[in-house]
Amino acid sequence: MSHLALPHPAQYTPSMPRQPNQESVSPRDHKVRVHRHWPDSLLDGTGPAPFFLVETWRPHDNTGDLASCTPETCRRWVAAALAYASAVDEVSAELAAAHQGVGSVPRWRYFAARRALHDWEQVRERYEQTVREAGEAYQPISREIWHAVWAEHDRADLRAREEARKKQEQAREEAQARQRATELAERPIWGWSVVTRKNWSTAYIFRHDVPHSDERVSAARQDRPCVNLPELRQALKDLHPDRLHWDDAALAETGRESDGVGFERCWRELFGEDHATFTSLPPPPPRTRRPTDRGNPSGGSATSGTGGFGGGLSSGGFGGFGGGY
Repeated sequence: MSHLALPHPAQYTPSMPRQPNQESVSPRDHKVRVHRHWPDSLLDGTGPAPFFLVETWRPHDNTGDLASCTPETCRRWVAAALAYASAVDEVSAELAAAHQGVGSVPRWRYFAARRALHDWEQVRERYEQTVREAGEAYQPISREIWHAVWAEHDRADLRAREEARKKQEQAREEAQARQRATELAERPIWGWSVVTRKNWSTAYIFRHDVPHSDERVSAARQDRPCVNLPELRQALKDLHPDRLHWDDAALAETGRESDGVGFERCWRELFGEDHATFTSLPPPPPRTRRPTDRGNPSGGSATSGTGGFGGGLSSGGFGGFGGGY
């Protein structure tokens, strides 16, 4: 090879500094993060094979790929990367130095140029051999890491599909809950009666088809109209009672009929407000599985008792008509 036929002088960037110290790398939650790295190629067609830089995985770090491994496996991966990068870096530095040596000899110094070229040829052959042997030695580790990376990808895909399935199931259950609430709301089985004492009005709300659980409801339910829930809500808004009293038995039976959704949830699904106060509330939390506690068959807290109408009071207390309609 003549002096003019040499490739352009290469600027080689060592890979070694990019591979963290072996002792400082360890799995976190049984995982490490790996980055595929290509060492600089100094010769056309004889570039070093890529290898994996191994780093301790940190939350919110989305670079590279995750790979599951044990601490012992992690040490093997890091040691193999260090050995490969060291071999490639060392011989690459030699080749770059030989290249610069050839380029620094004036053309008129014929014998010196021949010796520099001869030295470069020997380093080039050693470079090709070292890169090939280092790549062959690292290949089993590279395959092992690739398998770990793809296995982690498969697990991530499985988790994503399972999460999507759960969300679809939750959406289906919520749609069924809304449909069930709508069906239950259309039945004309509800009644009310307003009792006023000392200028303080109380609306007693019950179901005509459910035995009462309160003597005050028993006295109020005679000869009252049968309405559905939208009609009941409108009637109560028109009446503006100072407080509401929902019959416990009516709420419990409605909760049972709603497949455990609960009367409070049904009312929210239908009207977007609290049934005890008629005030708007934030969206309810995602539905959980049907509760096993039989002591609260209505399926939610604060679904019975007495509450201030429009005053923003929680069920179970008494309050004035603070909201105003």
